[in-house]
Amino acid sequence: MQLDRFINRPVLSTVISIVIVILGVLGLVSLPITQYPDIAPPTIQVSTTYTGANAQTVLNSVIAPLEEQINGVENMDYMSSTATNTGAATISITFKQGTDPDMAAVNVQNRVAKAQGLLPSEVTQVGVITQKRQSSMLVIFSIVDEADKYTPDFIENYAKINIIPQVQRVKGVGDAMVMGADYSMRIWLKPEKMAEYHLMPSDITAVLAEQNIEAAPGSIGERQNQTFQYTLRYKGRLTEASQFEDMVIRSNPDGTVIRVKDVARVELGRSTYSFSGRVNGHRSVSCIIMQIAGSNATQIVNDIISLLDKCQKDMPDGLGIRVAQNVNDFLFASIHEVIKTLIEAFILVFIVVFIFLQDFRSTIIPAIAIPVALIGTFFMLYLIGFSLNLLTLSAMVLAIAIVVDDAIVVVEGVHAKLDQGYTSSKKASIDAMRELGGAIVSITLVMMAVFIPVSFMSGTSGTFYRQFGLTMAIAIGFSAVNALTLSPALCAILLKPHKKEHEEEASLKERMGVAYKAAGQTFLNRYAEAIGRILHPGVTMIFITVAILGMIFGAFNFESHPIITILFVVIAILGVIGLSTRKFMNAFNNSYERILQRYKKRVLTFIQRPVLSLSLVAASIALLIWLMNITPTAMVPNEDTGTLMGTVTMPAGTSQDRTEAYLQRIDSLVRSVPAVEQSTLISGYSFLGGQGPSYGSFIVKLKDWEERSMMESSTLIFANLYLRSRDVFKDAQVLFFQPPMIAGYGVSNGFALNLQDRTGGDLNKFYEVVQAFLADLEKRPEIESAQTSFSPNFPEYMIDIDAAKCKRAGISPRDILTTLQGYYGGLYASNFNSYGKIYRVMVQAEQSDRANFESLYKIKVRNGNEMAPITEFMTITPHYGPDNINRFNMYTSMSVNGNPANGYTSGQAIKAIEEVAAQSLPQGYSYEFSGQTREEQENSGSTTAIVFVLCFVFIYLLLSAQYESYLLPFAVLLSVPFGLAGSFLFIQGMGSLSLIPGAAGQFFNMIFGSASNNIYVQIALIMLMGLLAKNAILIVEFALDRRKMGMSISWAAVLGAGARLRPILMTSLAMIIGLLPMMFAFGVGANGNRSLGTTAIGGMLIGMICQIFIVPVLFVVFQYLQEKLTPMTWHDIESNEAASDIEQYTK
Repeated sequence: MQLDRFINRPVLSTVISIVIVILGVLGLVSLPITQYPDIAPPTIQVSTTYTGANAQTVLNSVIAPLEEQINGVENMDYMSSTATNTGAATISITFKQGTDPDMAAVNVQNRVAKAQGLLPSEVTQVGVITQKRQSSMLVIFSIVDEADKYTPDFIENYAKINIIPQVQRVKGVGDAMVMGADYSMRIWLKPEKMAEYHLMPSDITAVLAEQNIEAAPGSIGERQNQTFQYTLRYKGRLTEASQFEDMVIRSNPDGTVIRVKDVARVELGRSTYSFSGRVNGHRSVSCIIMQIAGSNATQIVNDIISLLDKCQKDMPDGLGIRVAQNVNDFLFASIHEVIKTLIEAFILVFIVVFIFLQDFRSTIIPAIAIPVALIGTFFMLYLIGFSLNLLTLSAMVLAIAIVVDDAIVVVEGVHAKLDQGYTSSKKASIDAMRELGGAIVSITLVMMAVFIPVSFMSGTSGTFYRQFGLTMAIAIGFSAVNALTLSPALCAILLKPHKKEHEEEASLKERMGVAYKAAGQTFLNRYAEAIGRILHPGVTMIFITVAILGMIFGAFNFESHPIITILFVVIAILGVIGLSTRKFMNAFNNSYERILQRYKKRVLTFIQRPVLSLSLVAASIALLIWLMNITPTAMVPNEDTGTLMGTVTMPAGTSQDRTEAYLQRIDSLVRSVPAVEQSTLISGYSFLGGQGPSYGSFIVKLKDWEERSMMESSTLIFANLYLRSRDVFKDAQVLFFQPPMIAGYGVSNGFALNLQDRTGGDLNKFYEVVQAFLADLEKRPEIESAQTSFSPNFPEYMIDIDAAKCKRAGISPRDILTTLQGYYGGLYASNFNSYGKIYRVMVQAEQSDRANFESLYKIKVRNGNEMAPITEFMTITPHYGPDNINRFNMYTSMSVNGNPANGYTSGQAIKAIEEVAAQSLPQGYSYEFSGQTREEQENSGSTTAIVFVLCFVFIYLLLSAQYESYLLPFAVLLSVPFGLAGSFLFIQGMGSLSLIPGAAGQFFNMIFGSASNNIYVQIALIMLMGLLAKNAILIVEFALDRRKMGMSISWAAVLGAGARLRPILMTSLAMIIGLLPMMFAFGVGANGNRSLGTTAIGGMLIGMICQIFIVPVLFVVFQYLQEKLTPMTWHDIESNEAASDIEQYTK
């Protein structure tokens, strides 16, 4: 390959790299920042309210007709719905990934419009809302009464009037759900007074319809040659409670007037009294922000936090804003850790390369290649529409060890030419690049072939592969450009040839310059020798090792421990000084020469025993398949996000007052944990179970990661809270969990499934089936907890109306039900305007007049001119039923949420669920996963195998084209399983340490985590395939060239192995040591980093050790077979280069 132009024109090469860097910087500042790419599928929510209706009524009259029409909407994946005793109806439609959320919303809205005629008038009056929103919560903030001087009504409506409208205008906000109620004009009826005046609730609603209206009377004097034209204006809707009190219900013939205030109490209250909240014990109202699918979560959060900061300045004294959850906290902390790891990896790679090259000039060339390739990658990421997220940044960390490879190969090749006696660095660079250009292109194509095919996979896994794979492929491409342009040009400039034995006499000026440099060098040599006497090579290696361990485990932190930091800095400086001494270099070279001699003998031994090598290859493949099958699977590893969630389900029928008292006790338990910074309590709402007086939720904000110890991780805290609350609060169902790692996949990071009754049978029987299933499920060791919030035991009164009596009395059953709804359920009767908003007018009996069963005897219904007790027309019997009814894909369902046990993965929990379901669920009952669990279950199993097959096929095809052989590529491919098996061995080995009983197991679990084949592991395995193939290509390329020069196959293989041992060791050790900070990561994002680091280091270490012995044997075997099929074509048999190679590599 002719690359002379770039060597002869170093300015051109430099300009190319500078342009790449400039474009990369422009791309970097323009890239959006997110936690993960847009992965979650679009979700459309349809919601409405049927005031006063119970769950079964809402299901039959609202949910069923809507679902009938919505089902089968274009690109729909699944649909879930909830009906509650509060009258709320919610349907969530999840679409397939890649669906346009705007078109999905339009399609759903069109389907909802078809069902409007089937809905009750009370529902159409309220309206059916269709909105785009994801199920995950971006931000949760609370307006807190820190001075304890405001009423809940004031706090809630201050938020709804002054803050929430601004939040809703933030671009990308799908929903701002306030855990509170709007103002409402409450007309509290007095049943006894109503009966006294022969009135019913329908009379009050009729009065409101007549007198609380807006009208358009018109104008006077329009175009009648009048001087003035007057507009007629009616006072419109009433606004004050006193105005509603003065409304006339009846005017009697005797002149007396019956007004609303005569039969009711009117006040400005709340539309519902179902919610309450507290933050650290102070009254509050909380708001949960959801995003629209496809929007930039990071930007949304930043805009909201900026908005809240501005709102805080204008709030009344005593009110404050407290943020309970902010996904950006975890994101930016994770990015900080990744950047820190990136810097550490760069330093470690630089040290390893310097040890091998033993020359600062030589080391600086690969060091320059790293930033050029990485920074240039940002420009391409911007062009293809990617974001700066945890995946792309992790790819950058791994890419450090890859992009440096090409530059190392170039530097090694030029040094080899100089060792052969070249007297010109430029000539050595030109000849080296002629020889290495093809290999670099081949390596680059193979590495890119690994990542590009998997980028076309669909689903969530495909999105992960695409972001990671293309980032790596782009970085590798820039690395190749750099290796073909800048690196050889720098070699020609910076590297110095060996001096000639007889040199022409230089001028006086030159001799003075040489003398000056010699004096300086003599001083440095004497200084280095003095240091060398103190720093023995063994001591230097100890210092370097201690410094590296200090870097990995955070010893270089001046703020936390200044004395320890100073000590490690001194050790590091001494280690670096020791590396620069001639004594260390000589010792290293001597050790390497001894290793090289032994290595070539061992290679020859393996070549002489091909059956042994082929048996090892077969064993590695079998071991890989076995390890892949036994390694537990998971989607993404759980991380410490700094936030915990909790739900509380009280016994069926528990009043809201008792629930709130219980929640405050649990709140005290939560706030007693030292690592908890803030506890937010919401009464009347459950993140997992719906809403009602028996439910409650918690958002627990932990202290900053740096303020917590290793024993205060979110995993240990939530497990401790769960166990303590289970022991202390035995009559309540308390569940703590972590928020999901991927936004848009529900609210829990555990597993979520929906048990379905496909028989359409009784709910009580279905509940018994579910309880039996949960009992069997919790017996499994993989399951920490599994719960359902459903209960059919909520106390009810069943009403049976005697239609015959009603007919005889001249009334209808509808009159009975409307009267009950007016007194007990509440009627949305009208509207009024205030604070620039529109609010409801609600008609309902006083709370004291509907406090117990006996209150029914006060209710009268009009029978002609008489008032009859309503109980005469109906029979009431005690009954039990659910307060929430769920459906999943149009089948009655019960949702189950839970967490895997410590030491087990979500994949193992899914497998346990499948096994228990197959044994426990009777015929006619089934289950479906939802959220992240559904995605993991659909993508588990064959994904890894498909990825491996794709990568192997593409590498094989490229190498076949490169070598013009269908056999020789197997010499490369069959060496790869050693490294892949090594990765799984490391994963299993590190994970098994967490299974040790007692504190030791917990300690190792915090350091290494549990063994799992998650998406990070699969990404690292793909990368390893390319790196391991690259190592094999280096040996095969050199051996094949020498074979074409006439060497025997065995001798060419031995020479190829010996010639490429140093660059292989250098690049492999650079990667292994450079990724140690990832393998031993702590704090934010540690689990994902550990997965990447452990997989890459284990595979690279074991793969390298096996490859350097097995690849020469495989080359001999397959080259022999190839020559049997196609005779060898000899090239350059008389080459002096071959003679010099023989002389160089057979010493």
